[in-house]
Amino acid sequence: MIRSLSHFRFQRSRSAKRAFIFALLLCGMTPESIRGSEVDASLLRLASHGQERSPIELPWSKPVDEASLPLTDASGNQSTRAIDPNLHIFDPSHDSPALPSDRTGNTPGWEFDSGLISESPGSPEQYGSPEQHGLHEHDEMSGEWLPSVHSSVPSQSRPRPDWVMLPEGLLYKSYLAGPHEPRISTVLFSDTEKGVLWDATLGGRVGLLRYGTPGAAAADGWQWDLEGAVMVRLDVENSEDVESMDFRFGTLITRADGPWSAKFGYFHISSHVGDEYMERFPTFQRVNYVTESLIAGVSYQASDPLRLYGEFAYAVKTSGGAKPIQIQIGAEHVPVPLQPKRGGPFNAINLDVREAVDFSPTVTLQTGWQWQGMASQRRLRFGLQYLNGYTTQFEFFNERERQIGVGSWFDY
Repeated sequence: MIRSLSHFRFQRSRSAKRAFIFALLLCGMTPESIRGSEVDASLLRLASHGQERSPIELPWSKPVDEASLPLTDASGNQSTRAIDPNLHIFDPSHDSPALPSDRTGNTPGWEFDSGLISESPGSPEQYGSPEQHGLHEHDEMSGEWLPSVHSSVPSQSRPRPDWVMLPEGLLYKSYLAGPHEPRISTVLFSDTEKGVLWDATLGGRVGLLRYGTPGAAAADGWQWDLEGAVMVRLDVENSEDVESMDFRFGTLITRADGPWSAKFGYFHISSHVGDEYMERFPTFQRVNYVTESLIAGVSYQASDPLRLYGEFAYAVKTSGGAKPIQIQIGAEHVPVPLQPKRGGPFNAINLDVREAVDFSPTVTLQTGWQWQGMASQRRLRFGLQYLNGYTTQFEFFNERERQIGVGSWFDY
């Protein structure tokens, strides 16, 4: 009789399971007859968010001829029943591999308890632990295991590479403490000599074309990016006059493979002085600081919270005092929050070394609180910033600054 209900689908909630058993009882079946009957594969299909999942044989399960179903008889004794060789277990993570909320730590295994069909996590010896399959963080509120952004998911369970136009996310993330990264940000700071200033950046970086896995989280492959930004400095103590601005435009080819990512491309930077600043200082001699640079960078996700990176840029064309070589290295520590809705801390350091200032380093430190979109991987941050070295406004590239301020950053 159970096979006659092969098209009956039930939700994973306990209330739906009770309703399922109640329907069987109405058909004259008892819990004992349910426990003693052959289980059809269709009864083990899951529905999540109202959509039926596709049949995927789980990579961490035993071969079907070795797997078994745990059963409990009326006396509470445990026994096993061999799974039908035609049975396919349904993996809820395969429908939306890029959505961490869909990827739970429940491993396949089923038991019958007091007539109710319920999920059993299965033994680590048979199915493996959640950590072995890229599920490292447990959300206490939802009860789900969340995947690491850079976890190693078995190749059998990952989607196949494909061409994607306008893909979600970036394969090579911008540096959190990089002062010239294209993003949306604002930093209000005090300089020991110049007073209170306000730096604002309006820009971003987006993917145009990808050959790789879809989605923003834990994606691999190749991607073509386009970036652009304007970085403006305002003098707060003088009616927020525009002192200067840097314009950046570039394009990148990026590559990601597990914890490693790399980039290669081109970017242009040109600096300009504000009209109000020229009115206040009419004798100021403007410099036409311009670089046309080739850039290469590499990033390594050493662990879930720790990222290390380095990049080298060489300007094939310069003017206004600019020189060819610029180097950046840095580290970021962003622990995965226990409750993503509440966010978590972040810390970042960036070291910028340029030939134009005789390779004297400029250090930027940031610390604060951040939230990250689980699907988009975009990040919103609020925190403190300390900078010691040469100015980030290239119109005054040979002037030193010591900044202490507060800011907000939106990272793509």
